Amino acid sequence: MSPALPEDDTPGGRIRRARVEKNMLLVDLAAATGLSVRSLRLAEHNKTTVCPSNLRKLSEALGVSIAYLGCFESLPEHTLGQRINKARLYHGYNKREFAKKIGVSARMIWLWEKDEYRPSEKYMERLDTFLAILY
Repeated sequence: MSPALPEDDTPGGRIRRARVEKNMLLVDLAAATGLSVRSLRLAEHNKTTVCPSNLRKLSEALGVSIAYLGCFESLPEHTLGQRINKARLYHGYNKREFAKKIGVSARMIWLWEKDEYRPSEKYMERLDTFLAILY
């Protein structure tokens, strides 16, 4: 970590820290990710939330994990729904993208994550691949 940067353990602070450690300017990161300088600046100042697909782009460009950039390590994992949500975010998917990977509707992902429904055995096998990142 650069001594010139104050400790900022927020998603924006982590994006900025990773960018500075790679000696990148905002324009460099914008070019590498396809995101605008304005949206990156807002993200670094925690004025906007970065969606999972953009976290994937930032993760690749900065060489750090999606989980690190999103501060997802602090998310709870007490229930299956919380673990599904955390694993989905660790992989950088929104509900629609994740649903497509699993072969269900985005609404079903939402219901699973709220612990209103439990995935069948068939879907648990598919989910296990993604949940493995938590162990």
